[in-house]
Amino acid sequence: MHELIIPAVDLLLGARCAGCGRPALTLCRPCAEAIRPHPEIVWPVPTPPVLRGQRPVPPVAAGSHAHVLRRVIVDWKERGATRLTTPLDHLLAASVLTHVSSSRPVTLVPVPTSRRSRRERGCHLVGDLAGSAARLLRQTGLDIRVAGALRPVRDTADQVGLDAAQRASNLRGAFRVRSDRLLSARDIVVVDDILTTGATVAEAVRALSDAGRRPVGIAVIAATPRNPDDRP
Repeated sequence: MHELIIPAVDLLLGARCAGCGRPALTLCRPCAEAIRPHPEIVWPVPTPPVLRGQRPVPPVAAGSHAHVLRRVIVDWKERGATRLTTPLDHLLAASVLTHVSSSRPVTLVPVPTSRRSRRERGCHLVGDLAGSAARLLRQTGLDIRVAGALRPVRDTADQVGLDAAQRASNLRGAFRVRSDRLLSARDIVVVDDILTTGATVAEAVRALSDAGRRPVGIAVIAATPRNPDDRP
């Protein structure tokens, strides 16, 4: 009976699955299954040099920014469907978990949002997502917290339509560490929603590294699919 009542209520309320448009409060069961996390290291191509070196900072994505997951992220990010933070936080948590050592506490550092985005959306989406993922991981006994340790120090252009070099130039020197007291004696993982060229997370890594707090990794929900012939 319960399996019949929920779809009926969803239909009455007009709620639709963000993945396929069928009646659902958030996601229908097939779409929820389709975006189950499968975290893996995904180096952007070309890889920003700051992510390499003697202490590489590997980016981990829980899925591909395509098909169902792409539609869900667009609904969450561009259409204000903040109810989707809950299913998406599982993907971010899975990516974060690949960087966690059982003997070290971890601080998640979200990439800062621009003043323009905060005004338009009324919130810091990535920061809220990081907080939700951290709560999930703390329920497993891990010492995870979130610190808004980075701040934008200048305005940047909209990244849409920019290639990798243009994005890197647009973001160069755009972030600064607020205070390293938020980061002492803990492993740092930079978090963002989507990895495309890696310019945004690279700038976050640059700012943290310059402050003497080089991250152990990067965690995102999804990465833009690469051409099979691309090499990092």
